[in-house]
Amino acid sequence: MKNKILISLTVATLSITACSSNSPKKHGGMPTEVFVTHIKPDGSKVFNYSLIKKMPSQGQMGKGRGKGGGMHGGGMGGGMKGGKKPDMSKMKAKMEEKANKKLNLKLAETGYCREGFMELDSFFERGHVTIKGECNETATVQDKKTFPNSEE
Repeated sequence: MKNKILISLTVATLSITACSSNSPKKHGGMPTEVFVTHIKPDGSKVFNYSLIKKMPSQGQMGKGRGKGGGMHGGGMGGGMKGGKKPDMSKMKAKMEEKANKKLNLKLAETGYCREGFMELDSFFERGHVTIKGECNETATVQDKKTFPNSEE
């Protein structure tokens, strides 16, 4: 049952992510924040928090595609400074730090986890951090009204 709920939360997060990928934001814009809550029948409160930053495509990072590099030629100037690849470990650490700060702000803003939370899982994918957690307290009657579960 627990896996089914986590899978549902993940699918919801990915669905929202897919919809947000069509936004007109350019590289370097503000990351998209996704916060999905679920209160289990036993009163446990779980959540998925994602921070998604639109990353440049391979072509935007200065890597030529195909034989001729497309309409814009195959020169070096089309991407990152000096044609260098981004340091993924630094990007990952930055995104994780930012996601943790923003998650704590979101929890304080919404009041979802009043007594803190334990991290159940987290993962980083290129430009996407997701943190799955469970609140330390059980849901109150008010929590169930404030954070209703979406119909499945």
